[in-house]
Amino acid sequence: MVRMADIDKRSAPRIACLYVTDIMKLLPHRYPFLLVDRIVEMDAPRRIVGIKNVTINEGFFQGHFPARR
Repeated sequence: MVRMADIDKRSAPRIACLYVTDIMKLLPHRYPFLLVDRIVEMDAPRRIVGIKNVTINEGFFQGHFPARR
């Protein structure tokens, strides 16, 4: 498990991958506001690369494709 205290340190090691269950332990956000599914690279506190998987059913796509109702 990754603790927030470990991430805040400038000497924190690079973490290869965090999945949504690990991310939810660190962030208070939940669906639909948890807009990250996976962390693929982290060099805290300078840089974090994350991935959000989206589908056409997501709420923010409604109205963008009026021909598909």
